[in-house]
Amino acid sequence: MTGVAIDAYPGRASIPYEDASPDGTVGLLALATDATIEDTLRSLLPPGVGLCTTRLANTDPITAASLRATEDRITDAARALLPDGRLDALVYGCTAGAAAIGHPEVVRLLRAAHPAAQCLTPVSAAAAAMRHLGIRRPSVLTPNVRELNEAMAGHFGAAGFQVSNVVGLEIAQDAHIARVPPRTLVEAARHACAPQADGLLICCTSLRVTPVIDQIEALVGRPVVTSNQAVLWDLARRLGFSAGRTGLGRLLNPAPAHPAPPEPRTTMPATHPKGPR
Repeated sequence: MTGVAIDAYPGRASIPYEDASPDGTVGLLALATDATIEDTLRSLLPPGVGLCTTRLANTDPITAASLRATEDRITDAARALLPDGRLDALVYGCTAGAAAIGHPEVVRLLRAAHPAAQCLTPVSAAAAAMRHLGIRRPSVLTPNVRELNEAMAGHFGAAGFQVSNVVGLEIAQDAHIARVPPRTLVEAARHACAPQADGLLICCTSLRVTPVIDQIEALVGRPVVTSNQAVLWDLARRLGFSAGRTGLGRLLNPAPAHPAPPEPRTTMPATHPKGPR
């Protein structure tokens, strides 16, 4: 006994519990080596949207084999996110990993942990965002090595895009990807955007490209889609919150965009109304 008075709050029976995340709760699986995605998504999400993160064990260098090796850990990692609560959306936070493993397989593994959650990956969000903007022939910029860039080209080609070209920074260490200065990404984007391309896709959740999206769009004269920007846009349309703002490219510009062709039908609903938690 400490001699300190230990009491119970007399009003505890009438505490008016309220939802801490009234606009939805997002679960994020981030690679253990990704130094950027959590801060970026949290800064972009509105205050009413909760973000819970877990880490998915992986190793450097980032290769197709090392990313595929994480496949067996995805479901267990997802189960660690609010195991007794409800997640409205679940994000696998690696663009190259989703391309290497395959988006449908990643979604299957996520749903094994949270069957009711909206499940998305950066490649699915980027594809939906490019269709929304009317992009059909994207140039692609990544920080990755050749084999991952081949997987990226194959994924978006299979999704119906005519990929104009892929330019990689050939960085194998994830820790180095986050250290690439935004000004370098501006110059790399100008180099990557081919004359025949009708848009530029910048793939990687670790790249610090968010602050320079508008600058790159002005430089290349075409719409720019990035991994984290596309994930934010996709979450907003699924959960029903507003993500419109200036400074993050045409995709998130609150001004009305030009009409885009309808997206292909999907088994996943376009929105996810928030029900009782």
